Amino acid sequence: MSCLAICSVRIALATQVCINVVNVIAVLLYVYGFGWGVEGIGAATATADALGFVFGAVVLWHLRPRGLAPFRVGAMLEPAALKRLISINRDIFLRTMCLLGSFGWFAHLGARQGDAILAANALLLNFQTFMAYGLDGFAHAAEALVGAAIGARDRQAFRQAVKVNLFWSVLGALGFSLAYWSTGGWIIEQLTDQTAVRVAAERFLPWAALSPLVSVWGFLLDGVFIGATRTHELMRSMAISLAVFLAASWALVGPFGNHGLWAALLIFMAARGLTLSPLVPRIARAIRPAAAQLQ
Repeated sequence: MSCLAICSVRIALATQVCINVVNVIAVLLYVYGFGWGVEGIGAATATADALGFVFGAVVLWHLRPRGLAPFRVGAMLEPAALKRLISINRDIFLRTMCLLGSFGWFAHLGARQGDAILAANALLLNFQTFMAYGLDGFAHAAEALVGAAIGARDRQAFRQAVKVNLFWSVLGALGFSLAYWSTGGWIIEQLTDQTAVRVAAERFLPWAALSPLVSVWGFLLDGVFIGATRTHELMRSMAISLAVFLAASWALVGPFGNHGLWAALLIFMAARGLTLSPLVPRIARAIRPAAAQLQ
């Protein structure tokens, strides 16, 4: 893999750090310094994104002597490239809508079981959010490494990127699961002082503790398929997983209540990984080494 490809991973990290640091500083300045309130939070996000764009543009400008292709305005208007860009964004949009729809349906079915269950489920989904922040880091790394490997037409680098990220993702998921099993009750106590919500949340805590081990495969493979720009397969997988979740919730919530709802959610998470994993070898086979391209 080229030095430029390896450097791109570090640049992506530096850009994200820049955006987050600017966002934090801008929130403190706009909300507490200028007293802008909620509007200040939105303004801080816009400021961070704008400066992140400037930072990325400056980095790309300085990379020109290291092999980056020269910028051409005409290249931005090429019909084939635009069609490809629109197609990728459409697939990611539909995939995200399916994901949001699944959690919306989860909240709806929880609300039908009473306020305490609704609040307990919302609290336990924070466990999922904490875990997502950690596992998304490995998914983002997979995006960068897989994209660099495919760009370099390096099949071995692609396989190595998947293996390394798989190892660390599973290790991270195991860490989150163990932490939730051992300290989940204490975390719940820190998040709410409502006794009814605490009792309900502790009753369904095992599902949240099991979730990282079930969800990790979908998180990692999301990164692999986005890095490979195989977004149509990603969207199709999410649509199938959503259908599986709807069917599982219809079958399980009635007889098992909220336990059935959490079981359906974990089935949904498992379906994401199960529908994507058989397609990974197809990505590897599609990588043709540069030497083979010339023959």
